[in-house]
Amino acid sequence: MEDTKNDLVELTKEFIEFSDKLYLEKKIDKETYIQITKRKKGFLRCIEKDRMCK
Repeated sequence: MEDTKNDLVELTKEFIEFSDKLYLEKKIDKETYIQITKRKKGFLRCIEKDRMCK
């Protein structure tokens, strides 16, 4: 189960990097970028909180 969470964390980090790249290349607008990163960073915070509780 822990390996699965690590994989999800890595995929989420890559997704955030990809959205950064798309935003810098002007392929997505600012609102879309904010929505993507806000949700993905929120997911990462939940995973970190879960790890601290265990």
